[in-house]
Order: sequence, then C-alpha cells, then structure tokens
Amino acid sequence: MACPGHPLQLTAVGTPSGGTYAWTVSGAELVDSAGSPTSTGDTLFLRGFKADDATGKIPEKTANVSVTYTHPNGTANDSKPVKIHKIDFVVTDTAITKGVTQANEDAGGVMLNNAPGVDTMVTDPKVKINLDPSCPRKADCAKNHRVGWLQTVISVDRRSRYTHTLVQTTKSQPFPLRDGDPFAGPSPHPFYDAAPDFTGDGDTQTAHHFDSPGLGADWIDSRPTAPAPPPAKNRKLRSMNFQIGFNAWLVVQNKEWSKHDLPGSFAYQKHFDWSAQLNVTVDTTKAVGSRCSPASAAPTVSAMANGKGGSSPSLMEKCSNELNQTAVTAAPGI
Repeated sequence: MACPGHPLQLTAVGTPSGGTYAWTVSGAELVDSAGSPTSTGDTLFLRGFKADDATGKIPEKTANVSVTYTHPNGTANDSKPVKIHKIDFVVTDTAITKGVTQANEDAGGVMLNNAPGVDTMVTDPKVKINLDPSCPRKADCAKNHRVGWLQTVISVDRRSRYTHTLVQTTKSQPFPLRDGDPFAGPSPHPFYDAAPDFTGDGDTQTAHHFDSPGLGADWIDSRPTAPAPPPAKNRKLRSMNFQIGFNAWLVVQNKEWSKHDLPGSFAYQKHFDWSAQLNVTVDTTKAVGSRCSPASAAPTVSAMANGKGGSSPSLMEKCSNELNQTAVTAAPGI
C-alpha cells in the first residue's frame, strides 16, 4: 500500500546472495533514496501521484512491479501489484462576493480600486480531505497536502491621460503571469496567499482568496516639460483607463510530489475567471469627490466550476507585481 506522492520502500531478497536486480514498473515510477530514477539494486522506492483534473480527486491506482534476480546459479522473477490509495476532497461554501472598483478621490489625486474595507472580490471555500480508510499513515499523509489558491493575470490596461501626457503601466513579460498578494508577506510559491496544511484525515481548511486591484493618479501632471496653463486644462488629469483580468484555481497540493514535479503536484478542485474594469473621464473643475465619471463599476465574476478548466496557471518565480514597467510620454494635446 502506497500513499499518493510518498515514496514506498521496496526490497527484494535474492538467494543465494551476490546476484543483481533489475526492476520494471507500470503505473508509477521507481527511484533511489535521493529521488533519482533507478531500476537496479535490492532496495528502491515506488512513487506515484496523478489527480483527476476534471474532479480534483486523487483516484486509486495500481502499480505493477516486477523484479528479476540474476545469479551465476540461475535467474528468479517476482512481481506484485502495489495499490496507491485514493484521496477525495469535499468543497463547500463556494459563493464569491463582489465589491466594486470605484474612484476614491482626495485632494492630491484619485485611486481607482475597492471601496474602503470591502474587497473587489472575496471568497472563502472550505475543503475537507477524506483519505482512503486503508491508508497506512493517515496523519502524515494528510499533512503532506495543503490547500490554497493559484491566480494568473491574463490581461492588463492601466493608462492615465493628462492634457499632454500619457502614463501607461505594462508588464515586462508576456501573459499569463503568476499573481500574488503583495501585502500578505511571504507565501509558499506559487500560491497567491497562505496555503494551510491539512492536519489529519477528515480535516477541513478554509482557503481564503481576495483581491482589490487598482490604478492611481495625481490630479496634476508631473512631467517637467508638459505645457503649463494657460489654458487652464493644461497639466490636468483628463481620463483614466483601468482593466485587469484573471484566472483563479482552488487547488490541493501534494508537497512531496511538488519537490520534483511542480506542475503535476496540484489537484484542481475549482476554478473561476474574473475581471475588474473602470474607465473614467475626469473634470478637475468639479469638487473633489465628484470629478470622475462613472464613479464605480462592479467586477465581472464567473461562478466556480469543477476541476481545472481549459487554462493552466503560470508557475513562474516572479509574480505580476514585480514585472510592472511604467512609461511617461508626451502625447498630442486634448
């Protein structure tokens, strides 16, 4: 009996001693104590892990192992099936709460992002781990799995237009890009935020996910060579365009398997797509608090669907926020 992703020690004893061993396997892989592929020696390790991308479950598998012992006195063969047990997950509380992207104005400028204290998108699904009753190491097997969110940025448009200046923020690498919460502190790569371990068979963990992306601008153009007033509209903020799109996945990760196969270590429980957009025109002759129109817009958020879906997450080391590049350029007057 083997646990998903965990190396199971296999030992063959040939009699009389002094011969060589040749192993084969189907439905799993054979490695040495360092995790390198091997097919020789009297002792090695069997490991296997493959989740069902459509359901997020880890189905039971049977690996068939054979060994041939060769000795000057003759040859002996043996084979055995090895069960890699299943793991099921139960996901509840999949509602997604939508806030808004709004123009938060103050004396110095405007920030297009969430309403104070209300995230643009937030969800708190609960995930329960159910091990096969035959699992021989339930505490360690459960703790070898953690649950969290992967999020990928798939599109961005961030532009602030002054009378004679365009300020545009783009990315230094092509989409898709791994996303991360810049305020959460160190999170286990490649998760968006925290990824708690399961503590035992039947344990339930909450996978909190939230985001409130935005774009900020000053009322006054800071480009040194931009034409000064008059007319009064010179060096004034005139419009802002903000759009960002995401794919998000609720996943369970097999931690041992991730050490040698990161993309293959995820059991995809749920996925959804979402985006935020607010394009505003700006009239700085109006009072602060009423200069941007429209004042707000709700995000577009799909319902959670089962499994992985048709897209794959970016697992790159850097996250999207580390790849911002902002250009300030002269533009025709408007």
